[in-house]
Amino acid sequence: MSASITFAAVAQPLAERGWRPFPGWQATKRPAMRGWPGLNRSEWDDADLAAAIADYQPAEDFCCCLAVQSEVVAIDLDIVDQEHAAAADRLANDILGRTPLVRIGLAPKQIRIYRSGDPIRSRKLHPLEIFSGSGQFISHGWHEDADRPYIWPQCSPLDLSTDSGTIPLVARAQLDRFSAELFKVVPRRLLPVRQNRPCGAGGPQTISERLAMLTTLHGSWRRAAAIVLSEAVEGCRNDTAWIVVASAAARGIPDDVVWELFERYFRGWAEVSETHVASMIERTRPVRRPSAMTLTTSVGGGHGLR
Repeated sequence: MSASITFAAVAQPLAERGWRPFPGWQATKRPAMRGWPGLNRSEWDDADLAAAIADYQPAEDFCCCLAVQSEVVAIDLDIVDQEHAAAADRLANDILGRTPLVRIGLAPKQIRIYRSGDPIRSRKLHPLEIFSGSGQFISHGWHEDADRPYIWPQCSPLDLSTDSGTIPLVARAQLDRFSAELFKVVPRRLLPVRQNRPCGAGGPQTISERLAMLTTLHGSWRRAAAIVLSEAVEGCRNDTAWIVVASAAARGIPDDVVWELFERYFRGWAEVSETHVASMIERTRPVRRPSAMTLTTSVGGGHGLR
């Protein structure tokens, strides 16, 4: 195994170019370091990085992952069909620009790296994932399925700083257009398929099923709702919004929690305005009736409510 694909070999030069490296397990491709999401927000302290390089040994056991800071946008195209992958590549070049930073793991899947032109939030749209200010990917390591290292056909983060002008800037409007055009060509997996479901069922989950599953998995309805809302794309946002609002009402989730989620994930989306959300919340509220009403006879012989 080449030493150049280990965390220890590439971490220092990557950090010097503004990237946020941390160790992952070569065997499983999973992060090996606890607390790595802190690197989405802050860069390494030199002494801490040196200590991490020394601690994660033997070096051959650890690949190098990159946490994605807000100045960077990573586009993960998890597309296995050759024709669809080629179409996605053309659309990305046309709409987002040709980036010199393209990483290949198991072809034709690819990750494309851009600079952020304005605040962009991460979202999972299956088979498209967008990361900015959160998430991570492997930059250097051994890909077991491909039986070779991860490759960067043109340039790698070892060659370019995060602020290099050769990396195209992308804006939210471009990403929205790219995702909309992509799913006209590439079938969207609206939600991940659950493997080994009871009775052999392997079909995709509904939005309601996914919300319930994620709530059980994370032990938090708010976290589950945030994931579901982040996955919503054009054409299904209204349905997703209604399912989240109705679920919140059924669970007694306060309205301010619902508003906070929509403020974070749906602001600026034409399909779901504040008026729409307010109407949905109002429709899920139970009809309120006065309690313990007793009909009595008033002194004057009429009827009154007590």
